[in-house]
Amino acid sequence: MGDDYETIAALPDGRLSFDLLAGSVTHSGGTSPSLWITGELHAWLSARLVKEGIPVAELQTASLDVDFRTDRIATDKKKIVSFDFQCHSVLETSEKKYEGKLVERHTYHQRVKN
Repeated sequence: MGDDYETIAALPDGRLSFDLLAGSVTHSGGTSPSLWITGELHAWLSARLVKEGIPVAELQTASLDVDFRTDRIATDKKKIVSFDFQCHSVLETSEKKYEGKLVERHTYHQRVKN
């Protein structure tokens, strides 16, 4: 996951929108960053659906939006980056919508030294 932190640290603060059914992610700046976690989330959802006996066709939406900031705590970003994450997930069928939220503040990432 360290490579993902490096990739996210290089992006402007904003939103990562994951489509868990398609296994894709887009940044609010219009790019589609290559993140390891994207495939992991897609694989996790697929495995859970199989385990629970839920056909993937039942889901209309499976999304995760992650708003992130790196500016709330001043750091030397060449050495360490402080992330604030606000996550919102949605799983939706024709009958019901399930939502989840998580706020994670001050996740520190020690930068990879070149």
